[in-house]
Amino acid sequence: MQIVLMILGVLGGLVVGAVALAGVTWLLANVMRRVLGVPVGWPRSILVALLVALSTGGLVALAVEQFFTTGGGRDVSPGPAIILGLIALMWMLGFGAALLTVMELVVPTGAGFSPGGSAGRSGRSGGSRIGRQRARNRRYRQVMAIFVRKGLTARKPSMTEAAKAFREALEESGTTFVKLGQNLSTRDSVLPPEFIKELSSLQTGASPEPWERIGPAMAGSLGADPETVFATVEREPMAAASVAQVHRATLDDGTRVVLKVQRPGTREVVLNDTDIVMRICDWLEFRTDWGREMGIRRLAASFTSTLAEELDYRREAANMRELAEPLRSTKVLMPQVYDEYSSERLLVMDELDGTPLGSVDLDDYSTEQRRGLGDALMVSVMRQILEYGVFQADPHPGNVLVMDGAVWEDSWQRTVGPVHISSETVEQREVGLGMLDFGAVGHLDTTDRRHLTMVFAAIERGDSRILTDALLSLLDRPDGLDVRTLQRDVSVLLARYRGGVGKGEGMALFGQLTTLVNNHRLVVPENIASALRSLGEMEGTLRLILPDYPLVETAREQGTALIKEQAHPSSVKDAASGLMLESLPMLQELPRKVSGIVGDLQDGRLSLSMRMFRNPDDRAYLTGLLQQFTVALVAGFCVLGGVMLIAFGDGGPVLVDKLTWHAAMGYVVLFCGFLLALRTVAMVLFSRK
Repeated sequence: MQIVLMILGVLGGLVVGAVALAGVTWLLANVMRRVLGVPVGWPRSILVALLVALSTGGLVALAVEQFFTTGGGRDVSPGPAIILGLIALMWMLGFGAALLTVMELVVPTGAGFSPGGSAGRSGRSGGSRIGRQRARNRRYRQVMAIFVRKGLTARKPSMTEAAKAFREALEESGTTFVKLGQNLSTRDSVLPPEFIKELSSLQTGASPEPWERIGPAMAGSLGADPETVFATVEREPMAAASVAQVHRATLDDGTRVVLKVQRPGTREVVLNDTDIVMRICDWLEFRTDWGREMGIRRLAASFTSTLAEELDYRREAANMRELAEPLRSTKVLMPQVYDEYSSERLLVMDELDGTPLGSVDLDDYSTEQRRGLGDALMVSVMRQILEYGVFQADPHPGNVLVMDGAVWEDSWQRTVGPVHISSETVEQREVGLGMLDFGAVGHLDTTDRRHLTMVFAAIERGDSRILTDALLSLLDRPDGLDVRTLQRDVSVLLARYRGGVGKGEGMALFGQLTTLVNNHRLVVPENIASALRSLGEMEGTLRLILPDYPLVETAREQGTALIKEQAHPSSVKDAASGLMLESLPMLQELPRKVSGIVGDLQDGRLSLSMRMFRNPDDRAYLTGLLQQFTVALVAGFCVLGGVMLIAFGDGGPVLVDKLTWHAAMGYVVLFCGFLLALRTVAMVLFSRK
């Protein structure tokens, strides 16, 4: 019985000791992270705290051994022993914080192979959360191994080598990363041409999913077997991509439709990989020069922020409804969505009877017909962007259909009092255009449309002043921008095209304009970049339709027509009404404010005040400098005071043999100076994080 009690006592002591050790470790980890004031990772904080906790007991024993062992044995006084133990604990805490700082300098948090992030902390239960975290860890290590094996850890590879290795790593990493590459391949305004060339090869088809997997996915969205919902369904897809594939079907009334169905499990895989995408790109930007020059993390953040919407086909259906009026007004056909069959992962729409422009033999069409197709595309894209402010953001040849015998229908109805009137127009053309794929749709507000129109007008007029003002109104300017230098560079650029923009030179001009914008660190907002990409895609598609298509002349005609429409009395009236609504509150307050100013002037109370550092970034920068200076100053005084107390404190009251109260206080003050100096170093070295 006595042995059992001893065993239970030992086990109880071990449990209590383990719990105490865990509590002390957690407390020390929190204290060290707060002392440094920088985002140190939890795993390394816990590890260092555990080492500190295990080592502190030995250090305390050594301190007691040093000061309390006498010739006749050990004589311990509780008060001094506690004071020495606390001093030892403080210094162990300081050494632990110093070790964390060194670890952050050598291998920064997030640059290693241990993923974390907020995504890993979500979950409905502890077991499932741990399982997901382990799966994410394995996935992260797998992707990191691919990127390391492809040589992307090198700081200064050539752009061509980096682009090829990056494309290969994305291909091997799976669907999410391939989609990232496809998205980046359209960012020709911010990525080097080497990357655009490599990533463009990712815009290819994919192997289709078998019907055994796609059929149940359709049934899950429809709530029934698709072969019972539709009159016919073709099991072989007509097209397949990395995220979805398309099958032909017919409704009960004989209407031909297409079913765009998301591949099973794709949404879960893609959304689970977004956290890994951000961590990989964060790591590339932190560790490589080419990643930092490209701003790869910002591009990945833009991609992941819209990814969930692109995977929701209800968003694409809403985009199609939004674009119905702009396309109908320019007589370009688009499919109709059938909302009663569509859902988050299934989109049912009309099948357009046409051939993608990239696959059609245009030699079968006359020059007049091809010119008509070019005019239709040009008018449609320009009016979508500049008149309606909502546009198909990717009009490449695969998304534009050539349709023989196209039938364009338009109908409208209106009720005026008791009278109901309606009209319907049906027009059949020998050859027409259709448009597909509305997952990516851009938007421009009235102000952006006006400034973009000014850019085109200034280029046409060759006026560097107007173009400079339009660019500054359209783009986000950096601090310290030299406007005069910008205008001179714009003037030099326009001088090269003084004789007009010739065939195929439109993209060259915009490419050089993009380089100029980047050189002056002007930031292109995403909606503007989307509009410029759409115009670039349009020009490439126009050159495919008709190599010598008169782009500039047609653009001038359409621009003139748009300006005339905007100058129409009804449009001017609407603009004036909008301006009046914006100005009305100010006009109402104006008499009172003028009266107040006049009264202050008469009484000699009128004064002017200037608020310096109104910019939050300026205030934050100055505050950071003052904090660093203050902490460094206090740290210096503490270190100096601690050293003086230790060196010259022999004459004070004695705490124990060989140690005075002044010297003990010196160790405490020196410890405070050490911690403050360490925090200063951390604030300077990790200010970027």
